Amino acid sequence: MQTGEVLKTSDLDIIELSGKIVYREPQRGDIVKVNGVPNAYEVKEGKYGTKSGLDYMIVENTKTGEVGMIFQGTQGQKDGGRDIITDATLPGNIPDAQLEAANEAYRAMSKKYHIDYVGGNSLGGGLSNYVASNNDVKSVTYNPAILPDGKYSQQNPDITNYMSEYDPLTLGERSAGYLSRLPGRNVMVKNNLPLMGTLVSNHTGYSDPIDIDGEKVLIDADAYLPVGVWSGAILTGGKGHKIDVNPDNMKILADSMVSKMTGQITTAQSHVNHAVDIVEREGSKLDDRRTQLTTSFDDLLGQDAFGKVLTGMAAYEQLREELERINPVGVKTYEAVQCIRMAPVLSDILDFISMHVFSGILGIAIELPLLVADTISKLDGIILQLNALKKGAIPMLFNGIDNHFLSDGMVTELKEHYKIIDRNKDILTNQISTFGMQVKYVSQELEKADKLLTAHQKVEQVSAPPATSNFVLKESEAMKDGMGKKQKLLDENYRKFKKSALSSLDPVIASFGSSLQQLDYMVDDLMDGVGKLRSALSFAHIPFTDIDQNARQALDDAIREIQPYQIALASVKGAVQSLRGGGLDAVLEAYRPYIDTALFEGTQFQNVIALNKASVNIYESSKMVFEDIKYQLSDNKAVAIEALDKLADKVVINLAILLDQLKRGSIEV
Repeated sequence: MQTGEVLKTSDLDIIELSGKIVYREPQRGDIVKVNGVPNAYEVKEGKYGTKSGLDYMIVENTKTGEVGMIFQGTQGQKDGGRDIITDATLPGNIPDAQLEAANEAYRAMSKKYHIDYVGGNSLGGGLSNYVASNNDVKSVTYNPAILPDGKYSQQNPDITNYMSEYDPLTLGERSAGYLSRLPGRNVMVKNNLPLMGTLVSNHTGYSDPIDIDGEKVLIDADAYLPVGVWSGAILTGGKGHKIDVNPDNMKILADSMVSKMTGQITTAQSHVNHAVDIVEREGSKLDDRRTQLTTSFDDLLGQDAFGKVLTGMAAYEQLREELERINPVGVKTYEAVQCIRMAPVLSDILDFISMHVFSGILGIAIELPLLVADTISKLDGIILQLNALKKGAIPMLFNGIDNHFLSDGMVTELKEHYKIIDRNKDILTNQISTFGMQVKYVSQELEKADKLLTAHQKVEQVSAPPATSNFVLKESEAMKDGMGKKQKLLDENYRKFKKSALSSLDPVIASFGSSLQQLDYMVDDLMDGVGKLRSALSFAHIPFTDIDQNARQALDDAIREIQPYQIALASVKGAVQSLRGGGLDAVLEAYRPYIDTALFEGTQFQNVIALNKASVNIYESSKMVFEDIKYQLSDNKAVAIEALDKLADKVVINLAILLDQLKRGSIEV
């Protein structure tokens, strides 16, 4: 069932509450600042450090009175790593206890408060979406974890998932084909950088600003998202309801140009300025390495659920131990069933059960250690193959990526190209500033208009703003095909690396997956057999003795110990399957932007790539905002509004030109 209600609380606020505020664990009664607004929210409840690992806060918007429940996401090994374990089991087939606990917590809190929305980041986003899928409440998430296997509606209007371009979790989910497990609408946003140092903040969305050659780059998920001037909603490229062009709405536009747009463009201008300075200053030394080149294969592959096992010794040992712990469970089950089989009274009562149930359980219990050993052996085989891959295939990525990657001719072209960009970005900044002044002029003229006129009459009578220059950007004759041969070199290196990685890892992963599947089936069969025996014992009652009760208790204990391994095996099996059938290829391709930028670690060229991308993110956001402004002002015959519409169109055109030039001046990421 859909709520049909429109929230007054903005998605921007919910993103910050989910990715930043809840991790600070504010307490009941705390007043928190959100998106620069002091005293924006009051914390009504703060539940942290719970035994289940389910942490959340209840907040009230002090302006609208709306109440939200924000679930906390994964915080490393917090609370003994329970969150990490839950993250790993999300691909499984049975809802994790934490998901059910979130549902129960929501229902308990909704009796105390009128909860208008739920939200969360990472695991918290998965919990939020699970709650919204089972209750009449809206969910807004940032880079959420997927839900367990099941049927979810992607058309659910009550759920919106904002997913950032380089979030490692989102990249993994997309490459593994798991997006169908995200209910609701998915909105991709370009607001981060493909740098190894920003892997974690690309997921949560927030961190301290990073320093790129002395230039501070803000790490703030919602700082530069494209937000509609009038709607306050995050723009996704579609056409919304058109506004009524009146004095009030023109003042809103004028205020927005001063409070937000000009500041964003100035920040982008600063990033481009610094990139231009680096290119000019470093010249032929752009690709000189100041530090030892490091490989980042472990960090990237480790973002995948099974990849964590392959690249982290702690995770590898943990999986190995989990597999080994199945053996004692099998032994205990064997002993319990053998005792029942050997008890004369019980065996007589259970004569009606075919002996194949007993023999089946006992046979599985005997075979289980052999299959566990085989599965662990194949896991070890993957680790050995992975270590060989690091020595053999990864060097292929660095072919030609040395201190002479950029030839003298290309450096000359880069310098010429960035000179044009330098000039054009200043023209564009001036153009947007001028547009703001022209909007302000129209807004002020509307305020002066005859008070007896209607709003529409005022708009129709205001004259066009003063004429300005045409703000023509210069075309760059350099870098016509971008990085050209150098981009092709990166492409060819990556193709060879992938081919080697796939031929090396695919067979051993497939072999491990096959053993894992057999083990999963065997544990399921063991559970099924014990369950049948337990059901039969329900009808047994032996007077003057507790033999039957002890037997039932022994089987109940066995069932309770087997169940967690059913869940764990289904989870690991799902994660391994995501790497098969082209899955590993997709994962490696998804994480390529990180690898390509890491190839230039320790060089000033990497700084140019990063600053270039940071400015592109802001300009692309600004372009979407101006496209919306143009749409809202279009088809209005009033002279002043028609003039502003044409000016907005010119801004959009120039933003597109500058964006193209910036992208040509860097590698593709």
